[in-house]
Amino acid sequence: MTVFYLKLVITPLLMLAISLAGRRWGPQLGGLLSGLPLTSAVVMLFVSLEQGPQFAWQAVPGALAGLAAIQATYLFYFLFTRKVSAWLGCCAALLFYGCAGWAISQFGGLLLPVLLTLAMLLANLLATRAELPGRNASFVPLPRWVIPMRMATATALLLLITTTAHWLGPVVSGMLAPIPVIAWPLAVFAHVQGGRHELATIVRGNAIGAVGVIGFYLTLHGTLQAWGIGLAVALAVLLAVLVTFVLAKLLNRR
Repeated sequence: MTVFYLKLVITPLLMLAISLAGRRWGPQLGGLLSGLPLTSAVVMLFVSLEQGPQFAWQAVPGALAGLAAIQATYLFYFLFTRKVSAWLGCCAALLFYGCAGWAISQFGGLLLPVLLTLAMLLANLLATRAELPGRNASFVPLPRWVIPMRMATATALLLLITTTAHWLGPVVSGMLAPIPVIAWPLAVFAHVQGGRHELATIVRGNAIGAVGVIGFYLTLHGTLQAWGIGLAVALAVLLAVLVTFVLAKLLNRR
């Protein structure tokens, strides 16, 4: 019961903090923060506590497959919505994600998902470069109800994944772990209200964050069984944060 209450507290607080930071300092920081493996870390933590460290360890390849599918989905949405509305693009992107995640997970292993993720995030950086806003661009704030919606969505998704993990198995549970419950709503609403410039900023920030997420899962896979879930997750998150912000700083200088 204690674990259940922790889910109800930790997840919405993480969503609230990231959403407020994005609203205060703009979509670039919001995109970076939403790309960090915070939701993934919470999912893997609770899956390990409830199903055991071995289950979480087996879920890592599926999680990396899901991460590759997510980056491919961002690219699909960004390109597809040049011709169609945001809402039609969102529905098509969700279907695309399910198909892509399933296809990539069939190969198993760690190498292929990592290589596909790197290829997709590079494609996202290149695709969004021409549509980034200028330095003095003004951004449209999100409505007040969006943040509570994100908090509720993230908490509901966490409860769904961790509650059904035993039935879904480690591969599918892992594939669902990196779902960007913050970034997807953030990207769609930014697109609807602020146009393609804001969408490009979110997609770019999330692509940069994906490098840190790769580091998170590889670190977790290498240390989970030896060090235990608490220390392994803490180290993996720290590495992801450092990698993400160092890479973001280097890209901004260029």
